Amino acid sequence: MKNYFTLDEDFETIIKNALPNKSITSIRSVTTGWTNIVFEVSTNAGNFFFRFPRDDFWSRTIVKDYEFCKFIDGKTDFRTVKLELLYDDGRPFSMHKKVEGTVLADKINDMTPAEIKNFSEDMAKFMAQLHSIKFDENQIFKTNNIGLKLPDFLNELLNVHVDPKDKVFWKYEDISKKDQNHLVHGDLNSSNVILDDDCHISAIIDFGFAGFGNKYFDIARIVCRNCPEPIQNAIIKNYEIFSNEAIDTSTLKEETTCWVNIDNAYINYMRGIGIYE
Repeated sequence: MKNYFTLDEDFETIIKNALPNKSITSIRSVTTGWTNIVFEVSTNAGNFFFRFPRDDFWSRTIVKDYEFCKFIDGKTDFRTVKLELLYDDGRPFSMHKKVEGTVLADKINDMTPAEIKNFSEDMAKFMAQLHSIKFDENQIFKTNNIGLKLPDFLNELLNVHVDPKDKVFWKYEDISKKDQNHLVHGDLNSSNVILDDDCHISAIIDFGFAGFGNKYFDIARIVCRNCPEPIQNAIIKNYEIFSNEAIDTSTLKEETTCWVNIDNAYINYMRGIGIYE
């Protein structure tokens, strides 16, 4: 029996069953959902986001997202969403109340110097705090069914979803030899950061890639995708301040190149299945 969802599901009924005491006014498909089928649901108690995994890999990932968020809750100065992990016929899906604010992707190219300062300090502080959390591998994830080291996770992701000709860049053995002793978000792109009106961080979302990895994975991720150079420089400078550690620019450049290649390879896959134009 499949443990994921397809576009022909009766999502309206599933969503209504998940919100039994709320009056639903609208259910809107969010077409940017690549890894999951996503809906924003308006109710008399506010808006909620639902994520339904598209295949077996993302089904396991959505459980990891829930487990990781639960583990780090309260361990940094920054908010994560309060995920609920729900099931339909044994298939996991998640729900959370909408965090008010603006997605970083919608602001990143139009920030004033003051806004760059606010955002870069918050982003650097969040990463430094996350990377310094003490943890026991056996206490974070109860599912134990997906790669918890980020290189292992990415290796499975690329093997499942990317054509071999599009992943010739992936030197897994080299990456897996690096220090993997930090907790990392794993996918700190500009769609996973919510800002308030002053460009302080309201919340960090989507920890499906999270696990154990090298700090450069996170730093490279946030600076690699459409991030203007002044913001890149401010994040790096502030990370060095908050972590009290110097950034090795050659290592950061190597990891940034790797993320750009992963993005390009995965976009080719999404085009192939008709999700990305």
